[in-house]
Amino acid sequence: MDEILEATRRINQLLKESKEYKRFVFARSALSSNSEMYQRVKELKQHYRDVQTYWEGNPYDEIYRMCQEQDELLHNSVVNEYLRAESAFSRLIRRVVDEAAAGFDMELD
Repeated sequence: MDEILEATRRINQLLKESKEYKRFVFARSALSSNSEMYQRVKELKQHYRDVQTYWEGNPYDEIYRMCQEQDELLHNSVVNEYLRAESAFSRLIRRVVDEAAAGFDMELD
């Protein structure tokens, strides 16, 4: 178990050194320098998560409406860079988790 935890700590450090994480931290810092814009993005992301989690039926219409309503915010270069950087880092994390979980069958027969 200690070996696994040590390897996990090393992966954590490698992720922090990745270009994706550095880009995300830089973009988050740029976004947070404008408190109003930061708050609007935070609220938008929370609403998006709520729609994905709690919306009954297909959430497409609500997400489309939300994006139309927030079009100006979403096309702001600082916001856009933050969202792209966050997405790239999230994809990296998913790839790491997928690779770590490869080959394990957790289903009941």
